[in-house]
Amino acid sequence: MTTKTKSKTTKSASPIKEEEITRMPSQIAASTREFVKRSAATAKERAENLHEGTEKFNSSLENGMTRFVGGYVSVLGGIAEATFANVDHALTTVEKLAGAQSVSEAVRIQSDYVRESTTNNMNRARDAANIAREMVVENTSSMRDQFAKAWPYGQKAA
Repeated sequence: MTTKTKSKTTKSASPIKEEEITRMPSQIAASTREFVKRSAATAKERAENLHEGTEKFNSSLENGMTRFVGGYVSVLGGIAEATFANVDHALTTVEKLAGAQSVSEAVRIQSDYVRESTTNNMNRARDAANIAREMVVENTSSMRDQFAKAWPYGQKAA
């Protein structure tokens, strides 16, 4: 026995028209163009912000380095002053030693020289260390603040 099978052809409820098929790629292309335009605008804005931040950072770095060089020159001036004071003190002591009338007086002059020289040099070294510390603290704080202003990424919004 042979059985006949009936084939049913199904028709879709909404057939896709040819004009819709041609219009879909143009809609995709338009949305792609819009996405690319927005992405480019965002990238450009971020690049401008980064450039502005870099300029601010460079300016603050220049100011910090100017202060640092000024402090360094001040320290060098202090070293020159200390050297002159030490030489002057030593030559004054030599003159006093030349006028000493006894060995005990010469020993006293020498002892006074060593004590005064040591005290003065320790005070100068302490002052120089304090100046250097203050300069480092000032420049570090300034650089940290300027870097935070120049590099806004990673900061919480206010």
